[in-house]
Amino acid sequence: MFNSLSKFNLPNQCPNWLRLQRYATHKRFYRRTDIVQNEKKWEVTLDHRRLKTPNGSVLTVNTEPLARAIAAEWDAQSEYITQPTMHLTALCNTAIDNPGKINLHDIASYLLDFIATDTLLFYSEEEELRALQEKKWDPVLEWFCKRFGVEQEVSNNLEPPPITTETRAVLARHFLSFDFPALNAMCFGAEALKSPILMLACVDRYLEAKDAVLLARLEEEYQLAHWGRVPWAHELNQAELSARVAAALLVIHSSTERHSASAKKTSEKSV
Repeated sequence: MFNSLSKFNLPNQCPNWLRLQRYATHKRFYRRTDIVQNEKKWEVTLDHRRLKTPNGSVLTVNTEPLARAIAAEWDAQSEYITQPTMHLTALCNTAIDNPGKINLHDIASYLLDFIATDTLLFYSEEEELRALQEKKWDPVLEWFCKRFGVEQEVSNNLEPPPITTETRAVLARHFLSFDFPALNAMCFGAEALKSPILMLACVDRYLEAKDAVLLARLEEEYQLAHWGRVPWAHELNQAELSARVAAALLVIHSSTERHSASAKKTSEKSV
């Protein structure tokens, strides 16, 4: 299904359009934020002016909680607007403007290829670190295999482990069950963690964002414990990763819960 997409070269292109753009700093120009409902969509307003994407489209979302979270993101800005930290706004802008002009199959293909380089599939040759990885990572890999009914090998060197055709097919169906904003957010979270498996565990609520970040940083934390750390720098990096993953999860869960509610209403009407 995805062979025809190989020429798209997503591993090189997706990171460019999924990562946050570095905007120039602007002074805060509004006094208050709010949300309004427009038919079945929700919008964010800045002093009653509709918030728009970089391409000039009105920023709309499908749920009130997500709209309130975006409004809170803008309300939290102080004298200057630091857009690179506004992950919810960036994710929604990307989903609406789609600067890469890609589709669901493109993102799914990228995530499938990403699995082979997943952080959790590369175990260290160093005995002490490997023991720690087995203790912390093995339960997540066991969950992954049981959840999707697959078997997955790990690598003991720098060679990527094999990903079977059956595993790719199962994961492809799962990825394609999400809509574009949700799958875009999943890719954003997977890139932050360097692990689609950890992101899938968060989406299924097997892990919380902060726990997934610690697992993704396991080797780094191990090295820091032996060689020391710069406290403010490493804590800041950990907080930033947690914020990215949490933002991605909010977009995903808002989308999936909306679809679940719509399906439930349709089912009740048909009874």
